[in-house]
Amino acid sequence: MSMNAQHGYSALEQQALEQLAAMALSPSGDSLLAGRQVYDVVETDGVLRVFIDTERTSEPEQEMLAEVLAPALKAIQGVQRVIVKPRPMSVSNGKRISGVSRVVAVHSGKGGVGKSTLTAELALLLARQGMRVGVLDADIYGPSAPILFGTHGAIHETAGKMTPLEAHGVKLMSLGFLLPDDQALIWRGSLVDSGLPQFFSDVAWGELDILLVDLPPGTSDVHLAALQACEFDGVITITAPGQVSLDDVRRGMEMFADLAVPCLGLVENQSSVLCVHCGTLSPLFGSEGGGLLAEKIGLPLLARLPFDPALAEAADEGQLAEVLRDDHPLVTALQPLLERLKGLLQRKAQTNAEVLQ
Repeated sequence: MSMNAQHGYSALEQQALEQLAAMALSPSGDSLLAGRQVYDVVETDGVLRVFIDTERTSEPEQEMLAEVLAPALKAIQGVQRVIVKPRPMSVSNGKRISGVSRVVAVHSGKGGVGKSTLTAELALLLARQGMRVGVLDADIYGPSAPILFGTHGAIHETAGKMTPLEAHGVKLMSLGFLLPDDQALIWRGSLVDSGLPQFFSDVAWGELDILLVDLPPGTSDVHLAALQACEFDGVITITAPGQVSLDDVRRGMEMFADLAVPCLGLVENQSSVLCVHCGTLSPLFGSEGGGLLAEKIGLPLLARLPFDPALAEAADEGQLAEVLRDDHPLVTALQPLLERLKGLLQRKAQTNAEVLQ
């Protein structure tokens, strides 16, 4: 039915789907799901959004569905509010990148919580496991991929496409490769709308299992431009217990939910600190920040990551890949998230096999 269906639904979303499967526009017609009048359902923090496919429903039918579905679905225990709205245009028009199986964004409600570092760590670890991985550094106001991957060089163009650089088995594209060192960027409005999509459409990514997109923190025109340029398969949200802000994270989740982009889960960074002398992990800001936040928002907590001063120093020096050993505590903590991402790829392969049969 929709891209979200490939990721699995929450309990509330599943209950809503079961109810929609028993409802039809007319007594003799197919159900709203079988007839595909309902494109998707996305639940965030007790708010259930039902997206109507405007190509399969008339305006009177859309108005009728809004009146009928809201009270019916609000009766589900745990649903506090129901929003019935048209399928987002950004999703309707979002294009798949040729040769790229999955596109997953990494996002944070505010800066300084390790979003870009997490993107690099995931890319490096997936590449080590034999995945074909790319990273698009879409944080245009603070591109950091060149530093994190220890890679610098000019971007060349072949047959009208930019050729990404490659480091440690990961294909990379960043505005940082196109700017002179230390040059500030002023890129707003129409420049964002026209410039950012080129990083999706005008890059020769080749065959990739997954493209990780490092988005800027917060919510802005950059996020909307990215989501309109490409169809995303999901988003990972990262926060830190010392900077946990329910409002910051919720605003980001509301934006992605409005655009029918499923959130794969929450990552709590800096949940503990790794002693450089004895290797002991000690809590930094308390032990329940990310867990409580995940529970309030209704997202799975995919990982609690330790802060390693040596790893942070290595990242600043472009030596992240060398220090991120397979036996590092952070790698162990990331395993549930890595398995979640690999699960997406497996479901994609199964879907493709079913289409070919």
